[in-house]
Amino acid sequence: MFDVISIGAATVDIFIKSKDLIVTPEIVGLKPSSKNEISQSLISSGGGATNSAVSFSRLGLKSACISLLGQSYLNQFIYDDLKKNKVDDQFIFLQKSATTDFSVILINPDGRRSILTNRGDTRLESHHIPWSKIKKTQWFYVTSLEGNLDLLEKIIGFAKENNIKICLNPGNRELQSRRRIFNLAKMVDFLLLNKEESETFFDLDFDSNDFLKLIHQSKLPLVAITNGRQGAHIFTDTQQFYSPIISTKPVDETGAGDSFGSAFVTALIYNKSPQDALFWGIKNSASVVSSLGAKTGLLNLKQIKD
Repeated sequence: MFDVISIGAATVDIFIKSKDLIVTPEIVGLKPSSKNEISQSLISSGGGATNSAVSFSRLGLKSACISLLGQSYLNQFIYDDLKKNKVDDQFIFLQKSATTDFSVILINPDGRRSILTNRGDTRLESHHIPWSKIKKTQWFYVTSLEGNLDLLEKIIGFAKENNIKICLNPGNRELQSRRRIFNLAKMVDFLLLNKEESETFFDLDFDSNDFLKLIHQSKLPLVAITNGRQGAHIFTDTQQFYSPIISTKPVDETGAGDSFGSAFVTALIYNKSPQDALFWGIKNSASVVSSLGAKTGLLNLKQIKD
């Protein structure tokens, strides 16, 4: 039995900081034909599924990850990170004809990042999910399924049949089918979006006077909208809460959303109120952006409670 299973992408992330990066409000780049020094680097597992699964484990939960990898020597970084953080990896599957996703992440001096992604053929399909082995799970944490809404619909139906709660953190490919993802989201227990995603999801500007009204009309049970350095909002069917960020010097903003969402769900599992869950999410994400990489700064249970 698992407390939570994360479903979605597993990648390898290569983080690079360099004083030679040219950063303007519009462009991040390097001089043509130049050789440049790297001041700091990190290679680790990434993707919403592994990031959240590691966070759940550090926060004291029994977690697992369902993801699909290709054939690559980079896979060892994923297995090593999961093992080190006591995440069950029995549901990490290999597809020989595919290549594992990886990203090169350029970190600006202010902590903002630009990402170059190589996507392999590792989209999860229904036959990859070990349905019979995951019935006794409290929560599913569903991240991007690379637009596979048929699989999402099946996961939601399976969860309803087996009394499993769902957090949904859709990616851009899911949001492209706005009407369908909107209807599916009504059947989950917690919807996590960032500001830009929320504007696509609701087809309305976040700062519009009608935005709050539309959220309540949508009949979504619990929604969190993160807004980068502007903090985060949560909405229940009757209440709204806001929290600013915790003041910190950002080193790398990668993984801020994953750390927020995983801490939020963990708080719910520990029977905390949505308002307390909001604080846990804010605290975990503040710690993560203070270090290089999406997992380095993830808090453990004692740290998040203090």
